[in-house]
Amino acid sequence: MSVIKSNQHVVFLNSKTGEHKCVRLPRHTDVYIKPLSFQPDSLIGQRFGQKYRVVQRQLVKVEESPVNLSEPNEHCGKTNEFIKDDGSTQILSQNDIEEMKAKGVRGDEIVKTLVENSTSFNVKTEFSKAKWLKKKISKHQPNVIVKKPSIRLFATSSISKFRPDILAKMINNANLWPGSKAIVVECKDDLLTSAVSQRTGESGTVVQVFKQRLPHIMHCKWLDFTQKHLDSLKYYPVKFLGKLKPGNQEENEDGTENPDEESGEKTQELGKRKRDKKPSLKFEDYVQAYELLSKTKFDSLVVSAFYDPFPVLELLWDSLRPSGNLVIHTEYLSVVLQCANFVHNQGCSELSVVDQWFREIQVLPGRTHPDMRMQTGGGFILSCTKLCEGMYEHGSDVPIVEMQEPVKVNRDTVE
Repeated sequence: MSVIKSNQHVVFLNSKTGEHKCVRLPRHTDVYIKPLSFQPDSLIGQRFGQKYRVVQRQLVKVEESPVNLSEPNEHCGKTNEFIKDDGSTQILSQNDIEEMKAKGVRGDEIVKTLVENSTSFNVKTEFSKAKWLKKKISKHQPNVIVKKPSIRLFATSSISKFRPDILAKMINNANLWPGSKAIVVECKDDLLTSAVSQRTGESGTVVQVFKQRLPHIMHCKWLDFTQKHLDSLKYYPVKFLGKLKPGNQEENEDGTENPDEESGEKTQELGKRKRDKKPSLKFEDYVQAYELLSKTKFDSLVVSAFYDPFPVLELLWDSLRPSGNLVIHTEYLSVVLQCANFVHNQGCSELSVVDQWFREIQVLPGRTHPDMRMQTGGGFILSCTKLCEGMYEHGSDVPIVEMQEPVKVNRDTVE
């Protein structure tokens, strides 16, 4: 297992709340993950994957679990039918527990005290005992787990907009490889861009098309990409996609917005404070990405956005090379069908629309069942391979010129 180095990002996971937080070491300040606060700089030189507890704002390594949670092997004759879940079975009150925490009693000792003062613990089934102990340990003895940043870890976090199975299927259908060129359209965060760029590597090229005023680069920094890898990432606003096709330019030549709209924004009612105007996007800042999109044929086009992706697909379809892969993820079936009709008329193969349904199942001895709390659906994924009429040489995007018909000679004129 790798070792934590200086100037490297690490992810802290709170075992009680499941909250993730990514920081760069050395930090020189405390890290706060509700309700824990600690100094993380002592982790430099330690291994990833270890568990720590917080003692006076310092991290102390947990060697082994304080309570043995042995899995039950078979059913016993006990049931929870006559146990009253009204709090009367616990002798200790909440004030007694708070006093123990104020005196500095460790979490494992609090759990043992709760077990000794519970009148219903020995009556519970083995399944209920294991579940009860796990709940009390996570509540009274929260630990911090140090993990290495990864795409899968970010996809399983609470702040992610993607489910891990959706992200994995999109990357698989995009058919990416080291050195390939891809266009990524997303407005949620840069998790999809980071996953695509990780596949293409330093020798590849990734252009992120964003809708907000500034591109997202959060996950790319957390994954500690090299500077050469970061230079392979290009960014281009959705606002200027119309410049890729003549006649679709809605902006002025200098990249500014319509002056009529600007005059409407300047009109303000009396008595209201004038807010500072946010800096507008300038086309001059994205000339390099524009030339790349207009002159280069890309291997993959991956789209995932909250807005309607059909206009973006129309503008970027010509930037996809023949035999290139298209992947679109959206939550609405009508939008997917509109895009499917478009690519079918343009020419494609292996066209498929999948409703990505996912179900989490708890797999434990004697208690395997579907999870009670899970997402109903993850949206629809469209994928296809672009086709183009004509004959092409291997590795070339330029069609072969059709052979001219042979000149017909009239034999009667030949002497």
